[in-house]
Amino acid sequence: MRVGEGNDSTTLVCLLALALPACQEETLLAPMLTATCEARPASGPAPLAVTFLLNIAGAEGAATVAISYGDGQTGSNPDAPHTYTTGGSYTASFDVRTATQSARCSAGVTVSGSATPSGGGNQPPVAVFKTSPGDVGNTITGPAPLAVSFNMCASSDPEDDELYFLMDFDGDEKFDFGGITGFHCRADRVYALGTWEAVNCLYDRDKNKKALHPDICRTYTIVAQ
Repeated sequence: MRVGEGNDSTTLVCLLALALPACQEETLLAPMLTATCEARPASGPAPLAVTFLLNIAGAEGAATVAISYGDGQTGSNPDAPHTYTTGGSYTASFDVRTATQSARCSAGVTVSGSATPSGGGNQPPVAVFKTSPGDVGNTITGPAPLAVSFNMCASSDPEDDELYFLMDFDGDEKFDFGGITGFHCRADRVYALGTWEAVNCLYDRDKNKKALHPDICRTYTIVAQ
């Protein structure tokens, strides 16, 4: 039936009434959380003090920041400067979270040379800790059974000293896995339902197998849900 014939006006009102609920529906989308970061300076000789500029946009509510500086050190205050003591290329990562949002950014830092204490001496190793799934503030969360891969193979030593790796998968203060560079720097573990603690450590040692520096360790909280 064409408009203007017979009961066309009644038909038009009915069609509008049917369409009205759809027109009234409104979907509110939460703004996207974004994070950008920059290292200042981004390069220089060791020891290099770096200030990171972190810009956050679109946050709904309070935001927390978990920082991994790429040299085995972590933090939560983006305004605090960080000093790189050994030459190398580093990637500082910033994980930003609110109650309902998350964002991540990274900044590269290149450090030339290595810090040499007064009178010379052997330098400590550079510990690089990685996990899969990745950690947020040293916490790894996922559905049980949760398979976690611990990887320290990117760690290095300024004098190419032998590195020795140790891993405690369940927080019982007894190392379950260990060995030298290239053979025992990575291990996998499956976690049953519950909350667990894992500790990864490394140290450098001389040709006589004597430890040259204290252990460099990182502790993870594993939450298998």
